[in-house]
Amino acid sequence: MRNYYLITSLQLLILGGCLLDFGPSYSQSTPPKTAVTYIAIGGSLSAGVQDGGISQSSQLTSFPNLLARQIGATEFRQPLFEGEFQNGSGTHSAFNKKGVLTFTEAKKPAFSTRDNLPKVTGIIHNFALPYLKVRESMIPEDQPGAFLLSFEKASYQHLNRFARADQEGKLSYLAMLQEKEIKPDFFTFELGMDDFVDYFRKGGYGEMLASVTEYREGYYPENNLIRLLHKKGAKGVIANVPDVLAMPFFNFYKYDDIVALVGDGVFIQWLWKNDLRLIDPRDKFIPSQDLADLVQRSGKGLRADNPLLDENVLSYNEVGSVEFYNAIVAEIATSNKLPVVDLYGLYKKIQAGGYVTDDGLKIDPSYPGGNFFSADGIFPTAAGQAVIANEFIKTFNRHYGTTIELIRVSDIR
Repeated sequence: MRNYYLITSLQLLILGGCLLDFGPSYSQSTPPKTAVTYIAIGGSLSAGVQDGGISQSSQLTSFPNLLARQIGATEFRQPLFEGEFQNGSGTHSAFNKKGVLTFTEAKKPAFSTRDNLPKVTGIIHNFALPYLKVRESMIPEDQPGAFLLSFEKASYQHLNRFARADQEGKLSYLAMLQEKEIKPDFFTFELGMDDFVDYFRKGGYGEMLASVTEYREGYYPENNLIRLLHKKGAKGVIANVPDVLAMPFFNFYKYDDIVALVGDGVFIQWLWKNDLRLIDPRDKFIPSQDLADLVQRSGKGLRADNPLLDENVLSYNEVGSVEFYNAIVAEIATSNKLPVVDLYGLYKKIQAGGYVTDDGLKIDPSYPGGNFFSADGIFPTAAGQAVIANEFIKTFNRHYGTTIELIRVSDIR
């Protein structure tokens, strides 16, 4: 797990066809004034999921990796996918072809969701797991009765990279962290977004958000993770969750456009596929082959005996509240005396248009083709990750009185 971010201001790193210039703050000739240890706790955003997957190149442009050098860490090791695994789970490109969202495979995956992934050895500083959810961060994969049949277990595949052979399937995220002996000076904490992304992408079918929002019943894994870091004397920040349903992926197919193309007599399943209803203006339509076929006047939805699937549509009354969860984040932050990195507000500003970085780069939220959202329409590009890293830096500086230099986002092309 080599240290990849120590490069000179003149070096260019070619990653999967993306040309990156990390700027003068990454100069080897000017080492950090004070060596510090920084660790990242989080899910897909912190792990670097991008373009529909996780790969070595996206790991290298994750906001924790970009933040590490700025914060003064002499090394920041990630569980990189290397060698034959560097393509990770693969990546995709997205195109708008006459009102149809089309994905093409940009890089072939090096592993599938059923493969055993290479073990992580040595010291690691980025403990973010792709697809890690709040609700599963304290639960081992093999806990009886812990999951519905449709429960997404993708994060455990990545957690097992940290587990010994005798621990596989029996280790929780919290337990894994408790075994580590790293004593960080700083940490970033980002969880919750994957809970909403997974729920919304499945149209709310077979999933639940109650354990993340209203019905906690004293279950606060975020607190347990943060207290573990506080015990080691670390100063940190906690991020809230962006408005996931406002992201481009969930707004490509709109009700008015569908009605204009095929009319409002579109049938969908509901009540766990036991009944039918017609689409509603308040519904969210999940991009899929079924939706692509529908807007081309073929396939499911046009007849009662061949309806859209329950998972094709997020009904208006299935919507979970990100705002409710962010209120919980604010309470957790207050009780632990942590500042909140307002990703919710940042994304709102970016998606409203006209957002310009401190070094003068205009951020384009359009999709596909803009410079903030990657091909999956949910997770950010390399430039988007740099914008997010700067939001973490600003929060550190305001709360702790640090003078961490901002990243030049315009150098990340």
